[in-house]
Amino acid sequence: MEKNNNIKNHQIIKQENPSVQAVDRAIILLKLIADSSNPISINELIEKTNLNRTTVWRLVGTLENHDLIERDPITKGYQIGYETIRMATLAPQYHSLVRRSRWVMEKLRDEFQETVLLSVPKHFTTLTIEQIDPNHSIRLVDYVNAYLPLHCTSNGKMLLSYFSTEELDIFLKRPLEKVTDSTITDPNKLREEIKDIKENGISFCLGELDENENGICAPIIDKKQNLVGFLNVCGPSFRFTEEKMSTVKNRLVEACKSISENLD
Repeated sequence: MEKNNNIKNHQIIKQENPSVQAVDRAIILLKLIADSSNPISINELIEKTNLNRTTVWRLVGTLENHDLIERDPITKGYQIGYETIRMATLAPQYHSLVRRSRWVMEKLRDEFQETVLLSVPKHFTTLTIEQIDPNHSIRLVDYVNAYLPLHCTSNGKMLLSYFSTEELDIFLKRPLEKVTDSTITDPNKLREEIKDIKENGISFCLGELDENENGICAPIIDKKQNLVGFLNVCGPSFRFTEEKMSTVKNRLVEACKSISENLD
């Protein structure tokens, strides 16, 4: 009885309109995932829809391929993905974050004449949501809407420093890809760097994602002490040297605090 009610509650397509069964079922799954306050498992989806396991797996896989849903690495359940939120413009936290960060980012860009990135934490990755570039002819590629790895980026390593012990252990059990010669692939060495990041509240990337790029990152913390994003200053390694990054550190931390103070 409960299964039938769950399906009925999510079948909102009018009878007079033509429909495709696979699309109907995918939409039902998407709505169930959206309505769940916690990541929902495959077994729960099967139970609530009365669909067979193979059908649910295929539909969930398709939704995940399009970033409409995403899998929680801890619970293994599914929740709404960034693409769903973006298309529906139901991500006021991102729009608000960009709007309230942009003037700060522009000031940093003007002061240091390097690229400034704004990104948000995702599961085992980060998502760049805004980028402001200097007028230099040599500068970074466009990272907006790019999902970047954690172990070889400054914002990624900053996110790792906020992981629980369990989350970090799960992450470090995975193979760490050697993206460049400078990429840290030794879990113990990465743990040591994460420990330093926790103590100093700042993280660096020295040619670890791209051998020609360096970056520095600080976290954006809201009034409830939640990690909501990252601010990075990045540039080509020949110009944005370790010495120059050291001059950016304090201003970057101040910039993040300015953004935090203006968040709702």
